[in-house]
Amino acid sequence: MKILFGAVLISIGCLLMLGGCRANKNGTLPTVKVAINTWPGLGPYYVAKAKGFDKEEGIQLDVIMNEDTVGRHSSLAAGEVDLVGITLDSVIIARSRGVPMTVVGQSDFSFGGDGIIATKDIKTVSDLKGKKIACAEGLPSHFFLLVILRKYGLTQQDITFVPADDGSQAAQLFTSGGVDAAVTWDPWISKAESLTSGHVLITTRETPEVLLGIVAANSDLLPQRKDQIYRSQRAWLKAVDYCGQHPDEAAGIMAKEFNVPIEDFKRMATGAQLADLKEELKVFGTAAQPGSIAQLAKDANDLWLQAGAIKKPVDPKDVIDWTIVDMLRKTEK
Repeated sequence: MKILFGAVLISIGCLLMLGGCRANKNGTLPTVKVAINTWPGLGPYYVAKAKGFDKEEGIQLDVIMNEDTVGRHSSLAAGEVDLVGITLDSVIIARSRGVPMTVVGQSDFSFGGDGIIATKDIKTVSDLKGKKIACAEGLPSHFFLLVILRKYGLTQQDITFVPADDGSQAAQLFTSGGVDAAVTWDPWISKAESLTSGHVLITTRETPEVLLGIVAANSDLLPQRKDQIYRSQRAWLKAVDYCGQHPDEAAGIMAKEFNVPIEDFKRMATGAQLADLKEELKVFGTAAQPGSIAQLAKDANDLWLQAGAIKKPVDPKDVIDWTIVDMLRKTEK
């Protein structure tokens, strides 16, 4: 009886404060399912849930941990989840393969959490020419490699590309001496110098906002789910603010969900810069005057085509939707 009464109160409060949030038939708040992987830049969704920011916005967040990129994409395409947390470059690949995915918000950007480890004789990126480099093919680390090579006047054809399943395998190939360098992410970036005689050549700290963490929705279902997704992003922004104001408590919440010691999580978290609303509005801009996200999407399309990761070009306008960002912008005025 108490549970039912509480649900009714929440529904009434939702109607009064949020202008008509619809509850499910059983009186509970609508659920927004978000599929993420163990990247610290997506951790604030757990904070939003733990602190009740989702219920304040008239929804219930269901955060689903799934390390399988293809699996997350499939669940989004099937309408089983409302949002997935990935990177912008990954959306280009997904769209080229027919996944109805569109970017609706920003979560973070990698700031030292991804990078290249190399043997001591490789002192600059230019020294990678002709070397064996292990990298997870078609994943964000691969895109990072392509960006860095281009910056130094090289292409993938100038190196010997050794495909790996993920960052862990790439790091193992490096530590075993099978390759001259590896593109990977934490914790292997941090451990490179202690595990081998190698060193960290370059990370996303030197090239910020290349690996842009975003949340994507099913483009076919967005029109009917936009209100709930909008509310989830309001809850997200509250959580980001909370992380800044209460860093230790927030880190404890996220570390527990990521199943790592809090100090390890804090170290991991230094590799990701969370996006508040100001950052998100700057990166997205407007449909009429796009921000940096549009150029980054174009770069991803061009580089993936050159590397053979996609077979047909993807128009950046097809992978970015400003609906949710515009809704957030209006509420802040």
